[in-house]
Amino acid sequence: MAYDPDVAITLWPEYFDVNRTRAKGRRLPKSLCVAKPDLDIMAKGAMILDLEYEIREDMSYPKDPRSRNGCVKVEKGKLTKTEILPKIGEILVQNQGRRSD
Repeated sequence: MAYDPDVAITLWPEYFDVNRTRAKGRRLPKSLCVAKPDLDIMAKGAMILDLEYEIREDMSYPKDPRSRNGCVKVEKGKLTKTEILPKIGEILVQNQGRRSD
């Protein structure tokens, strides 16, 4: 299935933020999360998974509309959101040490 922004899966950095609780949006165990998840590394993960993607820096997480952290939209069809999230989390954890904060 080709990338269609209207039905794409939205990956918010809040899903991968180790400093958030599950109630505030974290979707994965802390072992697959990082502090300050980076949109570019999330997009790199989508590329590694061979998914078409789009980085949207102008969007706000629905539970926190004042922060505009952006999101990554990935094509729907090849993998489910449940399959994508832990794989992107692993890529974020592997790349956390290489970032310059």
